[in-house]
This record gives sequence, structure tokens and C-alpha cells, in this order.
Amino acid sequence: MKQLWSKTNAFVAAAPFLLAARAEAALPTTADPTNAPSDGNYIELLKGYAFDIGIVVGLIVGTIAFLVVANNCIGVYKEIGTGKRTWGDLGSHGAFGVLLLVFVVYLLTEAASIIFDGGTP
Repeated sequence: MKQLWSKTNAFVAAAPFLLAARAEAALPTTADPTNAPSDGNYIELLKGYAFDIGIVVGLIVGTIAFLVVANNCIGVYKEIGTGKRTWGDLGSHGAFGVLLLVFVVYLLTEAASIIFDGGTP
């Protein structure tokens, strides 16, 4: 009985490797970057992917800035209920938060144009 059990365990352990050899699925093709170069120009292809990655990082930074402003406004709203803050405080935090977000988006746009275009803004 022990021998049968060990042979069964060995077969179960080896089955995925035996079955995986028969898989012949084709891998999907990758998407070209937004500013795709001509075929065979790998340096420009890497620059295109770096541009796309930089844009995504900029979006992540903008999202984090938005979440920080929203968290600050929610914190002020909670303090209004306890009487520590007033509605004017919430308005000022919201207004300056919007100005901060506009400034962050402006800086990210300028940085993207300087870094990826290689020129002056």
C-alpha cells in the first residue's frame, strides 16, 4: 500500500511538468509606445516606452497629490463636527488644495515637455 501511495504521489507531482510540455500557445504581442518608431530602431523604441512610463509616473504623482488634498479636507470636515474648525476652514483648505493640484499638474506637464522633448518649455 505504501508503494502504491508513493507512486501516486510521484505521478501527481510530475503531471504538471508532463502536461506543460504539450502547451503550444502563442504569446501575445506587446503594444507599441504612443510615439512608435519605425521597425528596427530599438533606441527610439526604448525612448518611447520610457516616455510612456514617465507619463504613468506623472499620473501617479498627480493622483497621490489629489488623495492628500482630499484626505486633508476630510480631516477638516471631521473637526467641524467636533467644533474645532469652522466651515470657513474647510473652504480655505479646499481652495488652496485646488490651487496646489493645479500647480502640481502644471509642474508635471512642464517636466514632461522638458525631459521628453529635450528642449525648453
